[in-house]
Amino acid sequence: MRRKITLIIPTILLLLLLPGCWNRRELNTMAIVEAVGVDRANDGQIVVSLQILKPSAIKSSTSEKASGTKSVWVVTSKGETVFDAIRNASLQTDRKAYFSHNTVYVLSEELARNGISDELDLFSRDSEFRKLTYVFITRRKAEDIIRSDYEQEKIPAQAIEKLAKVTYAASKVPKVQLIDLLKNFASKTNDSIVPGIDIIQEDNKNPNEESLKLDGTAILKRDRMVGWFNEKETRGVLWVLGKVKSGIIDIATPGNESKKSGIEIIRADSNVVPELVDGNLIMTINVRLDGNLGEEMGSSDLVKPESFDEIEKQIDTDIKEEISSAVSKAQNWDVDIFKFAPDVHRKYPREWPELERNWREEFRKIQINIIVDAKLHWSGYLKKPVQPKNTEGEVAQ
Repeated sequence: MRRKITLIIPTILLLLLLPGCWNRRELNTMAIVEAVGVDRANDGQIVVSLQILKPSAIKSSTSEKASGTKSVWVVTSKGETVFDAIRNASLQTDRKAYFSHNTVYVLSEELARNGISDELDLFSRDSEFRKLTYVFITRRKAEDIIRSDYEQEKIPAQAIEKLAKVTYAASKVPKVQLIDLLKNFASKTNDSIVPGIDIIQEDNKNPNEESLKLDGTAILKRDRMVGWFNEKETRGVLWVLGKVKSGIIDIATPGNESKKSGIEIIRADSNVVPELVDGNLIMTINVRLDGNLGEEMGSSDLVKPESFDEIEKQIDTDIKEEISSAVSKAQNWDVDIFKFAPDVHRKYPREWPELERNWREEFRKIQINIIVDAKLHWSGYLKKPVQPKNTEGEVAQ
């Protein structure tokens, strides 16, 4: 009996100490936010747009167009701060906003031109906001992107998230999460790149039907946007960072310069080697690429050693041009988006404190050497072009 009492008393005490469900939140009391857009109004106030999930519409088996019901609801509110604007949204919805499922942040270019660290403070400070959320900058209002629809997904935020995840397929737009920006903001030397997103109107579509597209790359100096990179300049940055994993390189077809051939990137990697020579920094960028001949828009016979050698030389030249254009533009803007500074710090720890003091100036003067080693391996299931030349050297009719 005494032994039973000895066991019962600690058990009761443990049960009293268990927290249970004291902080539970019922699903029907939450407004589940899937995407957040941040703008700044003409009066200086912050404008926050919340894309809120409508569970009742999601479970419906009928399409949105057939039922006339959207799967999300967008609430826009204003405030002196981001936190204030979000709380003011409760004046329009009877449920409190819940951000643990949020996957997308969209910021307007107008906001980014004036710096975004203040607006991102809440998202990095509050535990409810995820740090792996994807970040985008748009040339238009962020509210326009949050309110836009997408044909392939019921929830537009999920479409934007998936667009970010498949950027590797073309390697022309970066994939950036909130944690990446926070790390760069904490660094004294690193600057940032953020993918652009826009709404496009196809010529053959209904004027009321629009689509989302990743478009360009915003370049940030510290937390302030300074300009845009196009697709080739962006891939130039990704080559240096070692983030090109796939994509197509279009080159002039050997023997038929008016036609193009598409080279598929199978794998690629890179490394940066810094050297300090007589007080001057030299960065050697080494890029290695394995590729396949994916397409030939011409009638030349490319499946022979001399043709492969020529193609590899063209690939080398194209990659060097992409990297050179990106580095040149970045040096003009004084933005170290290549993370050269950590490479220099690792190799020259003693000299680094002096270099760090004037890193912007040092970065502008860096001499760049680019070495590319491209190898072509396969030509697909065709050994000859679809329409080869005849015996007279002309395309067969």
